[in-house]
Amino acid sequence: MHRARPFFAAHLQSSLGTGAGYVAILLLAYEVLGSAWGATAVLLADLAPAMFLGPLLGGLIDRTSRLGCAIAADVLGALAFAGLAFLPHSTASLVALALLAGLSTALLRPASCALLPALVTPDQLMRANGVFGAMREIGQLAGPALAAGVLLVAEPSALLALNALTFAVSALLLTRLRPTATTSADDQPERGTAALLRDRTTRTLFASSGAVMLVAGTTNVAELVLARDELGAGGSGFALLVTAFGCGMLAGTLTRPRYLLSIALLAAGLLGTAAAPNLPLAMLAFAVAGIGNGLFIVTVRHLVQTTVPERSHGRAFGLLDALDSWAFGAAILAGGALAASVGGRMTFAIAGTGATLVLIASLRPKEVKAWAASGN
Repeated sequence: MHRARPFFAAHLQSSLGTGAGYVAILLLAYEVLGSAWGATAVLLADLAPAMFLGPLLGGLIDRTSRLGCAIAADVLGALAFAGLAFLPHSTASLVALALLAGLSTALLRPASCALLPALVTPDQLMRANGVFGAMREIGQLAGPALAAGVLLVAEPSALLALNALTFAVSALLLTRLRPTATTSADDQPERGTAALLRDRTTRTLFASSGAVMLVAGTTNVAELVLARDELGAGGSGFALLVTAFGCGMLAGTLTRPRYLLSIALLAAGLLGTAAAPNLPLAMLAFAVAGIGNGLFIVTVRHLVQTTVPERSHGRAFGLLDALDSWAFGAAILAGGALAASVGGRMTFAIAGTGATLVLIASLRPKEVKAWAASGN
């Protein structure tokens, strides 16, 4: 995977910056807008481009250059976070720059996933997907820790400037790549996403991915309620619970793709967390759920890359990103309502039951049986 080293280096340092920048942008939104709703508005603005433009951006990726789109996305990210760091702050400017940052993310994710097969050989792709996912999880784990250290001596704007720098460095590193052409010049991609949606294989992948995102995302608020109020572990217990899940995600991304096993681990982990009588057991169970979630993400990415025609990878990942973003948005709303009404433990039980139903439904399609037979 020598040719892909600049790609992985760009992704690792950018993921660290993004993990730190996530903390900073929430703090900035809360300070400027003065409420949790302000932070929520910025988060939704960041999510909106993927929700509404995912398929269009995927088509752009397929019709132009995947590498060029990835570089352009990094440039947009650098501009967005530089603006957040250095421009005067107002409600309008925060939302506008969050939208620009979200556009960067909505373009970068499918472009990167579609670009990766052109940087490695087919027999290296499975391992490359694991490394790609692991670097993202390292950023999610280490980035907030980096933010905590920087915030002891600096303002959130310093973290935003740092994130802008990581985007710029990523763009420069990506210019060193020389992808292998995998599609002939005469093989132009089809326009639109109708062909993808008519295919049973992609429908199965997209539906299961959205369902898993929905049930896993439902626990976001419940984690805090479970740790603080029901297990009596306070804020530190909440942090440990989140860290356990993140460590599980990291381990899952480095595991050989297994579609059914990933959903089974997620379901077992969520149900185990709901039943855990104390924090250590809850952490263990939630780590299992994290393994399942990380394994599922890398499995779906690998299956899209190996079952969808290469000429449609951009549209496939753009559509997948859009569906997952809608599912995540719905999960945030549903999870908050459930945690407030029935508590954290019951929310985990509902999410685990939902994951179990997804597993049962996934046993029937013949495509899933074919994936299992091929070792996926």
